[in-house]
Amino acid sequence: MDLTLKNSIDAVIFDVDGVLIDVRPSYHKAIYETFKHYTKKDLKQEDFIFVKKKAGINNDWESTSVLILIDYGYIKKEEAIEYTKNQTYIQKKIFENPYFNYHELVEVFEAFYKKFRTHEKLLLGKEFLEKIKRRYKTGIVTGRPREDLMFSLKYFDIENMFDFIVDDDFIEDKTKRKPSKYALKYCVDAICEKGGVYLGDTISDIMMTKHYNECFKPLIHYIHCDFYGNEDSSISQEYTCVKTQEELEALLL
Repeated sequence: MDLTLKNSIDAVIFDVDGVLIDVRPSYHKAIYETFKHYTKKDLKQEDFIFVKKKAGINNDWESTSVLILIDYGYIKKEEAIEYTKNQTYIQKKIFENPYFNYHELVEVFEAFYKKFRTHEKLLLGKEFLEKIKRRYKTGIVTGRPREDLMFSLKYFDIENMFDFIVDDDFIEDKTKRKPSKYALKYCVDAICEKGGVYLGDTISDIMMTKHYNECFKPLIHYIHCDFYGNEDSSISQEYTCVKTQEELEALLL
């Protein structure tokens, strides 16, 4: 166990997709199906990886929109890659695009997601979460809409494992939702006094934690969870990376 880390924190904050829950059979499949619905084409895996991993577009409705708009030529990849630095610019192009109504796309996406959501699996076991809950305050900071999030937490019987939740419906101002530093700040302010860790799996999770630490206290350590086995070379070696629940247990318990 990492005694230095364990003794310096009193809160553990979780991302959901790719950390708590395996969403490859649900959200990821919904992205592919929604893209095909609008473009009549099959989404290439390398394009999916570009938008989700390299550009770090956390919100699946927005990432799906960007994939479609890249295909239409309305958004360039050079613009998309700057998402974590200029989120508002890309969002404006998404919401005001001349090709489709964003709210209608959300409805299409959600219909696909609800078709697939019972295929999800827990990546972290309930017993592990119970141990974490006994030792630390616990929270969630996610880009999931509340309805989707609560369905999954109840489906896996873990809805009572978390002291505070910041989901996509928690904050009315879209610019302060995840991956904004303010999304993390809301949760930290509610449950963390000494220091904490955020468990994430994407570049947007890294940037959110980094931007939070540049502006606010207490310090939040970032732990990168590579539970899908992606081995992303763009993840800096300055961040702790775990590939299994057992490695995470060694750090926190």
